[in-house]
Amino acid sequence: MFLPKEKLRPFAFPGAVVVGAVVGAEQARQLTAYRVPTVLTLICGLAVFATVHTAVRDLIEQLCAQTHRCRVDGCRFRVRLINPDPVENRRWQEAAAAHPTHTLARH
Repeated sequence: MFLPKEKLRPFAFPGAVVVGAVVGAEQARQLTAYRVPTVLTLICGLAVFATVHTAVRDLIEQLCAQTHRCRVDGCRFRVRLINPDPVENRRWQEAAAAHPTHTLARH
């Protein structure tokens, strides 16, 4: 069962922290097995944590984003909004539908 976009957003930060911590801890465990110095293991584990945390959080935010596209056939204009309020969402929906220039896909 897939959660709607609105219900997925609150899990973005905690989910990213958990996944980042698990991956960072596993990396630190593997480095410890090779007898890498503790300070270097800590630095590498934190770097992996930060990278994975950011990637997972951004992925979840992108999945929750609202996208508005131009309705002209072949036009590639689009606007992607992350966590918009209803007024902003409607304003960009109208802007995407009525933008003055069309970027047509070239084949």
